[in-house]
Amino acid sequence: MIRRVAVGAGLVTALVAGALAGPAVPGVAAPSAEEVASAGVLVQSDFPSGWTQSTRGQTSDAAQLAAGEKIASCAPFVAVSKANRRNPRAKSPNFDHEQSDVTNTVSLYPSTAKAVAAIGMLADARLPGCLEKLFSSVFERQLAKDAGVRNQIVSVDTSIAPVADVRIGDQAVAYQGTVDVVLKHGSTQTIGLGVVTARVGRALVGYSWTSDTDISSTLQPAIVASVQRLQAAQSA
Repeated sequence: MIRRVAVGAGLVTALVAGALAGPAVPGVAAPSAEEVASAGVLVQSDFPSGWTQSTRGQTSDAAQLAAGEKIASCAPFVAVSKANRRNPRAKSPNFDHEQSDVTNTVSLYPSTAKAVAAIGMLADARLPGCLEKLFSSVFERQLAKDAGVRNQIVSVDTSIAPVADVRIGDQAVAYQGTVDVVLKHGSTQTIGLGVVTARVGRALVGYSWTSDTDISSTLQPAIVASVQRLQAAQSA
């Protein structure tokens, strides 16, 4: 069944997560790179009651990377995706409520300079076109797995635009849009989506979601909590 979505998820455009961590404590061992990355993943307690946790598929990132490699405008996306996979990283489960789904992934770079360079590539002017083709391809493949839908699909078209003035951590790049699925009987069903990548020190943390309602009141505190944990882990 196709998820029915009327609008995007209502991305917050002025989310500020200040550095709240204190100084390192003498005599306390610093966390490993894997522990730092894990500190930034979303957890169940970041969400209000009613949200549930489920296992995240292991092939979704690989499928997106494979699809991106076939799209010329996705060269920056592919470069950052490969860099993320080379570095210590951690991924959250899926968090779901009715027709909303939220996930995130954290990659810890060897230096702040390398993290700055990576997030800079995600602001490349080619990214909106890349993401439109990429998500159309990914959603079309996902829908084709549903026997009740695949023979009804006429087209899958994605519209994505950058979101200005998103302030998360030290730097942030955000995109939001919709996927329109046109079916043979003439109806159109729309899937709203959002993608944010933030730099927190030398870590890149990516958040992605789909939703049929404005989930800002849930998304804001969840992102703030994960960013604060990531800041604290890097200053330990």
